[in-house]
Amino acid sequence: MHQSGSPECAALYSPTMIPPSPSCRNRPIRRDFGTSWRRLARPILSAVALACLLTVAGAAPLSAQYRFGVSLFGASMVALVGEYRWDNRGVEVQVGTWRLRDVSVSVTARRYLGSRSVEPFVGVGLWGIVAREEEGTGAGLVARLPLGAGWDFGSRHNAAFTIHLNRALAVRRPGAGEGPPLRKSLVPLPEFSYRWRDAN
Repeated sequence: MHQSGSPECAALYSPTMIPPSPSCRNRPIRRDFGTSWRRLARPILSAVALACLLTVAGAAPLSAQYRFGVSLFGASMVALVGEYRWDNRGVEVQVGTWRLRDVSVSVTARRYLGSRSVEPFVGVGLWGIVAREEEGTGAGLVARLPLGAGWDFGSRHNAAFTIHLNRALAVRRPGAGEGPPLRKSLVPLPEFSYRWRDAN
């Protein structure tokens, strides 16, 4: 994502990252990715690969189910959601965007508490984002801790409200230089989601 302002100081940002300050307006543009981009890409790809392996490896338990749906806000303005759920655990993958020039991928492990129609849950995950701007491409990696509750209604439907506590881990900005520091505190972001589950 890109904070509006001087074209010489484009910066990837999110609510978990501090926007660029006026002092960086005259910094030159550096278009290469370098080693910092590779350091960001590896954990994102590893998290996605781990989620896929957990989803397809081995025989599925009798209580396993797949859920598919959409989410609003959180890691994206809108995202497609896929969740593999077994017993009281789940692995969720989200792929979305804020304004069609960026891609967000989130992988989260969840633990559900209770077995009623309204189930609270906690979890831990990673959120990676890549954004393309005129000044170049930037990327960021964010740790997230979801706290929320899901409501099963009808026979196959689920709606959930989640508060994600986010903390930026690393950012690669298109402009040269270090740029503004990352926020050290946890940033809460709300999310609304709907899921439809299979017949199992």
